[in-house]
Amino acid sequence: MPFYDPEEIEAQEMPGRKREMVVVGKNLQLMLIERHQASAGGHSHLNEQMIYLLEGKARFRLGDEERIVGPGEVVHVPPNLHHELELLTPTIRYVEIFSPPLAAEGK
Repeated sequence: MPFYDPEEIEAQEMPGRKREMVVVGKNLQLMLIERHQASAGGHSHLNEQMIYLLEGKARFRLGDEERIVGPGEVVHVPPNLHHELELLTPTIRYVEIFSPPLAAEGK
C-alpha cells in the first residue's frame, strides 16, 4: 500500500512515549513519536536512524559528540553507534526513520 493516513493508523502507547504512527516498508520504517521521558543509559542498534524534531528541545549524545537540538533540526545516527537522549522540554515530537526497519531486527 503506497499511501497512509495517520488518522487510520492506531497509536502504540509505550512507557514514556507514544508511537502516533508507524509505517513499515521493505527497507525502512517511519514513525511519528511523542516522547515524555528518555530511556536511561542510551543504547545502540544495527539500524541506521534519522530523527527530525518537530516540537520541543532535547540533548542528543552520539558517541562522544553532544548537541542540543530543536524544531527543524535533524539527527543522523549511524549503525552501531551508542546514543542517548535527554529531554529539555516536558514533551518532544519527532519523525524517526530506521533502515532496515526495527521489525526486521527483532526490536
